[in-house]
Amino acid sequence: MPDRLDVHDRNACEARLLEWGLAGPVPNSREANLRAIRLLLDGVVFYTFGIDRVADAARRGLLDEAGLVALMARVNGHARPEDFLGEMGEIKARAAYDGLVEAAGLFGRVVARKGTIAFGTGHPGSMLSCYNRLAAYARSRGATIAQAKAGLPVGVDWYLDYVGDVAVTSDYCGVLHGHATRPMEQVIANAGPLDLVVGDHGHAGAAINAGIATLAIMDTNDPALAVAKQLGCDPLVVVPLFDNRPNAVTVQLADLFVAMVEAGATARGLC
Repeated sequence: MPDRLDVHDRNACEARLLEWGLAGPVPNSREANLRAIRLLLDGVVFYTFGIDRVADAARRGLLDEAGLVALMARVNGHARPEDFLGEMGEIKARAAYDGLVEAAGLFGRVVARKGTIAFGTGHPGSMLSCYNRLAAYARSRGATIAQAKAGLPVGVDWYLDYVGDVAVTSDYCGVLHGHATRPMEQVIANAGPLDLVVGDHGHAGAAINAGIATLAIMDTNDPALAVAKQLGCDPLVVVPLFDNRPNAVTVQLADLFVAMVEAGATARGLC
């Protein structure tokens, strides 16, 4: 737990999120954020994260650029749509904190009933330590951490693999960044019924398609997750955070999150 931070002290927690670079200005340019929105509208799977309802809404013309800018502004804590279109992206710390609190509630409920949880990331350079810390905590409280067999195919010369408890894509030379749904689809198909998926990118997308409760990390250039939430994909908790920080930083986020989960469990009389 970072410096015994009081998780109920919003100001202190928001300051820590800013200090860690997980909230505040992020190095996603205005052009990059708009490109993600426009390519989602074009139905490009890299930007829809393979989420069926998002792709269908785009195909049917139910989404438009102005509406998605307004949505992303709101989800990232901005008062006006135009505030999302600054020179660089920005995640307001209050939005990140609120998302973490909501996510801690979902995670805590699944852990309390000793549910089955799968973890997966398309951002191994930043999220592995965080997710592994959460998996270790969940297991210590009696939850089951689901894994499929390593080596299952997830693309041409790409394979499902694990780093600790976290599903990743590997080409056997390295662990890859990606947006594909296939890795988590393999987990869902081969690891038995799941109560929760914790992940990002297509890992979250696959869980959303399967109707599994999902805790998803969303950067400013990940509009598909916000759209899925708006379209009523549920249960889904979207946490706006910059997803490209070092693993040494995001593991501290995990410690904060675990403290939030524990605080909620104490309030419910579960520990």
